[in-house]
Amino acid sequence: MKIDELVLNSKVIYRNEEILNAIDELAFKLNSIYESREVTVLPVMTGALPFAGQLIPKLNFNLHLDYFHASRYQGNKGTNSISIKYEPREEKIKQKEVLLLDDIFDEGHTLAFIRDRLVKQGALSVKTAVLFDKVIEKAKPINVDYFGLTVPNIYVYGFGLDFNEIGRNMSHLYAYETKQSSEKK
Repeated sequence: MKIDELVLNSKVIYRNEEILNAIDELAFKLNSIYESREVTVLPVMTGALPFAGQLIPKLNFNLHLDYFHASRYQGNKGTNSISIKYEPREEKIKQKEVLLLDDIFDEGHTLAFIRDRLVKQGALSVKTAVLFDKVIEKAKPINVDYFGLTVPNIYVYGFGLDFNEIGRNMSHLYAYETKQSSEKK
């Protein structure tokens, strides 16, 4: 499927302006919390890139930037195992305050795994900030500390999130509507 066909069969969940406003509000909150502290900021790749790219320039506290690349998804399907593609060296984490940035807080397994790994590496604290918090029926293994917007329990893409490896570059957040879901309305 090509991106134009995907967008034609999707509906906008959040417009770019709404997403950017949520990022501004999140930056304001984080700046007030971390104003006189030194923090290691770790976006979770790859989805957090657009979010981090908008948020980080608005942060005015002393930060060190690195990233963490881990995933439990293959294509659009979640798996039971988490693969690590990159993680910061222990000396960058030990005795540091860490702020993890992620695109969406879905079931929470990957974020919980990364947080626990950073704690084992000796982080003083690990806080989480996500752009989208998905409302799901089941309990999540952790709670996020800060979030921008909530989304219903539907498959979304855009602003860093992909649909079968496309759509991360879309400026709005979309939900793909299949004929079946459209007919049920």
